[in-house]
Amino acid sequence: MARPWWSYRERVTTRPPLSMRIRPQIWVALDYLLAACCALLVYVVLFRPHGPYQLHTTGWYAHAWLLPLLAVWVSAPVAVRRQYPLAALAVTMAGCAAILAVGGEISRGPFLPLALVLFRVAVACPGRTALAGLAGSLLLMVIQAVALHVNGNGAGNAIAASLVLVLCWLAGYMTRQRRAYRARLQQQVAAAAVTEERLRIARELHDVVAHSLTVVAVQAGFAEYVFDRQPEQARSALAAIQTVTREALADMQRMLGALRRGGPGDAGQDAALAPAAGLADLDRLVAGTAGAGVRVQICQQGQVRAIPAGVDLSAFRIVQEALTNVVKHSGADSCQVSIDYADDGLAVEITDQGGENGRAAAGLAAGPGHGIAGMAERVSLCGGDFTAAPLPGRGFRVAARFPLPGGDR
Repeated sequence: MARPWWSYRERVTTRPPLSMRIRPQIWVALDYLLAACCALLVYVVLFRPHGPYQLHTTGWYAHAWLLPLLAVWVSAPVAVRRQYPLAALAVTMAGCAAILAVGGEISRGPFLPLALVLFRVAVACPGRTALAGLAGSLLLMVIQAVALHVNGNGAGNAIAASLVLVLCWLAGYMTRQRRAYRARLQQQVAAAAVTEERLRIARELHDVVAHSLTVVAVQAGFAEYVFDRQPEQARSALAAIQTVTREALADMQRMLGALRRGGPGDAGQDAALAPAAGLADLDRLVAGTAGAGVRVQICQQGQVRAIPAGVDLSAFRIVQEALTNVVKHSGADSCQVSIDYADDGLAVEITDQGGENGRAAAGLAAGPGHGIAGMAERVSLCGGDFTAAPLPGRGFRVAARFPLPGGDR
């Protein structure tokens, strides 16, 4: 069921920085003070006893109470215009109509609280509703101008007051549009941050789980094959499975711990978390890959130096994913990993020559997997270049280059 018009509240959730710094109670007090000032101004300017514009009242006592009552009538809605903009506009317009009915001019004071309420209506209400409020306010000015013209006094200040009302309405409408744009921008930024975090988690899970499960699958198949004839080798394969699963579990726990420490009270837990994987852990990675039947040769060039943690992790994950592809898809029994520490960048290259019965690791890129795409995303986030393509004849090559701050050789 639609809400009644008098209960319509402002739906713009974003506030300007000043509104967030000042307490709501202070804003309420300021609104009531502004309403009192408007009432005093309307009474002094329009209804002062010896002023040029006198109300045509009857009875010796009417002048004493009717003038202050009308001043309060048109000004009181200013105090509640933030909570009930449409109701405030309706009451203010009714008060202005009453002033016109008794012979007064709303262009000599009452248009000020009308402009304030109209500004709030343009900020809080939808476009058609706000436009209807403006039209009603201008209609009152037209009625005043016609009444003055009939009495031979001309249009008076109706045109100038109408221009003020239009300007206030336009200012409120622009404020609403700006707040709506800021809200949409904040939503887009939040959605982009959520998407980026989901992709990061997906990459980490894929790299950790895919490599570990690949090695486990190969070792389990080998253990089953030699279980009866060579129990010692089967036992070694099971030990390798235990080692790989333990390391994968440690990686998962570290990643989950990093995800949980986002709260303000978790800042002190960083020291308790194990460091993220990096190129220093390549020996452990090579040992697991060798257990899966692929020998890995590491070739390092340049002077090894400290590199940013994000680049170090990305380079390690790329090597890990490339070795996983070699084990799963290439059929090769060996591959080469080259790491080049240059002055301005870090280059990582993984190549294999394929196998007699295997297919190139590029099959992962053409299939439903996400390995190649994940590696490209990692390098792109670090501002580097990435290539993955089959070698001429047979084999596959994965290469990534990360920009680094210059260092002393």
